[in-house]
Amino acid sequence: MTFGKFLPVAVSVGLLAALWVAVGSAYALVLWVPFLSWALVFGAGAGKLSRVPKEIIALIGGTIAGVLVVYLLPSFNSLLGDTLGLPALVFLAGTSIVLLELTNWFELAPAYFYSFAGFFAYLFGGFAGPAGMTVASITMYLVLLFVGTGLGVITVFMRTFLLDLMKVPLDQRQTIFDKERKVS
Repeated sequence: MTFGKFLPVAVSVGLLAALWVAVGSAYALVLWVPFLSWALVFGAGAGKLSRVPKEIIALIGGTIAGVLVVYLLPSFNSLLGDTLGLPALVFLAGTSIVLLELTNWFELAPAYFYSFAGFFAYLFGGFAGPAGMTVASITMYLVLLFVGTGLGVITVFMRTFLLDLMKVPLDQRQTIFDKERKVS
């Protein structure tokens, strides 16, 4: 795809990102969380809208795994000691997430890992608020992830709309990213 034909797509994504930052800032929301799931629409779902439900399931699953690690950590530390408690829980979570790759609906491991790791950054980075891990803070984290997924879906439609408007043939719409994801 040529620079001139792709520039409107890039500018529209930049404007959408700027709009999110303006709105998120106005409401004092955590700005970086939606960018995790927005990127996943393309990185893990390859920009296919049919994969979005799997992404949503995985974002929820990764967050639940993070919540369980935090919730179970005192018990595991008591049982295994402070040195082994957290590694044992992360081992269980990581193993479980990768095993989900063997299923159909729960197989989007990158989304599980993004939301799992993002949850720890959100919680321990102080973004969850002074109360820490609460139902409200977990819910807000998930809402922010879903905002990002929504931004990704909007991006898919915007890209298609703009390329259709410019009458770019389907065989000329691939970027390097599109070509790289086909490599096996």
